[in-house]
Amino acid sequence: MSSRTTEFRLLTLAGCAAALVPRLAHRGMFLDGVTYASIARNLAEGRGRFWEPFYTATIYPAFHEHPPLAFWLQSLWFRVLGDHWYVERVYCLVAAMLMAALLALTWRAVYAPPVHDTREHRERDADDWLPIALWMLAPVVSWSIVGNLLETTVCVFVTAAVAAIAIGSRAPAAAAIVTGCASGLCIAGAVLSKGPVGFFPLAAPVIMAVLPDRRRSSLWSAAGQWTMVALCAVVLYRAPSARDSLSTYVDQQIITALAGQREVSGSSITIVIALLQGVWLPMTLAIALVVAAARGWVRPTSRDRQVAIVFTLIGLAGTLPMLVSPKQTGHYLMPAVPFYAIGAAALVAETVDTLARRLSKGRGVFAIRILTAAVALVGLVAIWLPAVERDPMRLADLDRLAAVAPRGETVGICPSANGDWMLHAWMQRRFLVSLDAAEPHSHEWFLKSPDIAADCPPSMCVPISEPGGELMLMRCR
Repeated sequence: MSSRTTEFRLLTLAGCAAALVPRLAHRGMFLDGVTYASIARNLAEGRGRFWEPFYTATIYPAFHEHPPLAFWLQSLWFRVLGDHWYVERVYCLVAAMLMAALLALTWRAVYAPPVHDTREHRERDADDWLPIALWMLAPVVSWSIVGNLLETTVCVFVTAAVAAIAIGSRAPAAAAIVTGCASGLCIAGAVLSKGPVGFFPLAAPVIMAVLPDRRRSSLWSAAGQWTMVALCAVVLYRAPSARDSLSTYVDQQIITALAGQREVSGSSITIVIALLQGVWLPMTLAIALVVAAARGWVRPTSRDRQVAIVFTLIGLAGTLPMLVSPKQTGHYLMPAVPFYAIGAAALVAETVDTLARRLSKGRGVFAIRILTAAVALVGLVAIWLPAVERDPMRLADLDRLAAVAPRGETVGICPSANGDWMLHAWMQRRFLVSLDAAEPHSHEWFLKSPDIAADCPPSMCVPISEPGGELMLMRCR
């Protein structure tokens, strides 16, 4: 491994750490992430079952808004580490590391020569940091990882599925079928984590067949992959609990979403705008900077162009089907970003190599080391910046309630506060508390919030938590 390769890998590591660790070191999360962590913790503690996860006693006591695998996987971490605020953060950090490793593995596999091919091939092992760097440049990647979104788990599975196809596409027929079966299992994992979005790697072996030296093995991989997915579907259909759970999910989530009967996010082309602005734009700007630093564009090799086309098409396979849904948000793109990153990296790899050779001489290596240290220092300092924390006032309120909160109880709230979904999520995540606005007077405990009516809270309830914030826990006689 050359010195310049080490320097660029360390710079990429520092950049990824700076993008993730400061925000992972804080407790605040997006609503969905808090909700999913609560469900995973509940599974770990025996509340709910795999095919019937439990959120709260008053909201989704049987949670079928998503398939359950991602919750169950995260619940394993709660079983091992206990119920602490950092458990879901560690899970997401490890998932990010797995994605980066799978990106590098896929990059190496697609440039490695087929087995038994004695012709000379241009390998790019030294550039395996490049797709990782471009991947992390897309804001949706770090946002999804830090937010504990389901796309994080889905991305691990789909990246592993395509990595298996890339490996199998250079192997003999028998090995290609085996790796195809492994890819099919990963696709099943992706679908059981977030539904149909996980199916798009089914297109990968067909698209990979565009590479002339990978055509035959890619098709063998496709046979193994599709057979395994079909087998998993049959097994799930024949299991009554799985069939009932997934049928409820399809009825409640997919059919109603496609019919526009659920919440509608953005416009009919939101996903395309997010792709252009949030993925391709930052990658294009990075490539432009590399070209400027290299003092010119170096034409990609024929192999580079083929790889760019293949992986861009795989990325589009994971993006364009979302256009049929009225419900589109930018983070839905996250599972497809690794493949856009590989495609972009292939286009700029020759130029990067030219720049790397230039920087390996004179003061170039020293400059890269200084930049790496600076990026690492910025990330380290950002850990202690209060501005990085999400929803600090709400977290401070919860800290004040911690000493007196009745763990595992149902607590009344004013009906006017029932729409505060983040309050529901955080009370469940921190204290296993379910909030009830339907019969708030029937409980021993009451949570007073800023949004209250004249006759709420009940007159027989007295404060027991420290004053000073927006939330006040009360006990009712």
